Amino acid sequence: MISVTLKGLSLLQFSNLSRFPELLHFSSTRNGGSSEANYGSLNLGFNSGDKHEDVVANRNKLCTALEIRLEQFVFPKQTHTATVRIINDRFLNAGEDDRKHFLLDTDAVITNHKGICIAVKTADCVPVLLYDPRQKVVAAIHAGWRGTAQNIVLNTIEKLKDEFDTNPSDLIAGIGPSICPDVYEVGSDVYNQFDPVFVEDTQPFQTGKKLLNLWKANRQQLIQGGVNSQNIEIAELCTWSDNDLFFSARRDGAKTGRMATGIMIRE
Repeated sequence: MISVTLKGLSLLQFSNLSRFPELLHFSSTRNGGSSEANYGSLNLGFNSGDKHEDVVANRNKLCTALEIRLEQFVFPKQTHTATVRIINDRFLNAGEDDRKHFLLDTDAVITNHKGICIAVKTADCVPVLLYDPRQKVVAAIHAGWRGTAQNIVLNTIEKLKDEFDTNPSDLIAGIGPSICPDVYEVGSDVYNQFDPVFVEDTQPFQTGKKLLNLWKANRQQLIQGGVNSQNIEIAELCTWSDNDLFFSARRDGAKTGRMATGIMIRE
């Protein structure tokens, strides 16, 4: 990924997606916002205990940097599912309550509408962005270990194929900042749900613990879904290890901030 500064706010962008001038995309860091304490300072999530007014201020700062309006954002209500929703005319013409209901228990969103910035929130889980430059459609995916185990990336590719006639070999993919395989220790209840190729022994060895590689697991789903390996960029930035740059729920507890990773086709 590359670091950019937009209107004074530091953000991260994928090199491969940055080649397309019709796209706006980003991953935020924890820096540049108004929140305090564990949420310091650019917390973009409402549901972890931060002051509502601070989160609103932070989202407005992000909008200023991106030169978009707050109402152009669409955030799903993430609950570690494998559910994929399409942001279409029916959604955009619906009332606020209907929109909220539609996005419940949703961890991936797709749209081909210009000017709609779809985004997911993370604080260790894996954000994945997809772009089909031929059909002009984008996707944002929240892939924690549960979503990854349920093949949420594959589900999203299938939805793109079915609904937008996407050829997966056209897709450009970015796997964003998230907890890295060097430190992501999990128990047997988690690692037994994954192919052993994504699991390694801890160093030093700990009984009942393994290291899980979500970067590799999601990359494999992309390839299995038909994405060319040369079209996949992995940020290789660890949220747990870099306290200065990222929030981490595993490191700091659930009551901490959330980053956002989003993508939009420009109007």
